[in-house]
Amino acid sequence: MKSLLTIAILLLFFQANSQQLSGNVKNHGKAEMDLVLMLFGMDYPISIGKVDKKGAFTASLADTSLEKIPDDYKSMSMGPLYFNFHFNCSPDAFGDQAEKPAARQDYVRMTNGKGEWAGTVFLLSDEALKPWLEDSGYNNAVKGSFYEVMYVDEDVELSTSCTSSVYADDNTEVPVEYVFEISLKKGFNWVEYTIDEVYKTNPDVRASFPSKVTITNLKDPSKMHWIGVYY
Repeated sequence: MKSLLTIAILLLFFQANSQQLSGNVKNHGKAEMDLVLMLFGMDYPISIGKVDKKGAFTASLADTSLEKIPDDYKSMSMGPLYFNFHFNCSPDAFGDQAEKPAARQDYVRMTNGKGEWAGTVFLLSDEALKPWLEDSGYNNAVKGSFYEVMYVDEDVELSTSCTSSVYADDNTEVPVEYVFEISLKKGFNWVEYTIDEVYKTNPDVRASFPSKVTITNLKDPSKMHWIGVYY
């Protein structure tokens, strides 16, 4: 029974990775733009959808391809899996999966009709996370989820955790825990980071920071808010 439940959950994860997402980009009100990934540089944007003049968008990772990416650009942009998550563990925590090639995209970019980078989309469950993502040194973390995209050359299964430490007030070392329960399929994947606990600091010393984070596949696309910033 447990194995059947696990299979069902994994199927939902893979569907969330490949399905077409739709919604509205908050603060848009601009011209129609392409939603792109720039994992391999600004010269080789990878389109995942569009946003119209009113902010309505559709996006999908299902049909993305690296056919137009030169091998040298691809190799320069990729690194070991353990180093490509927003929060890092040592290679030991990932075992034989640690060195598998991967590339991380933090935010979705928007390009205008001339192909120029014109905006960025933050993917958040709570807009209150945005200041922390922009500058974690001065802005407090809050509980909630944020989302990124990861490319892997082959399927990856991670069920592991690690403990690190972060300096807080007066050089106090605070243990932080990162829990990985994620199945990455070959190609592009949505990754969800859920901040479960936040360590409250003395704000005169440094901002509060995540002390426990769970890293999974995208679980519920309806909770993902797309927040636009423009240049």
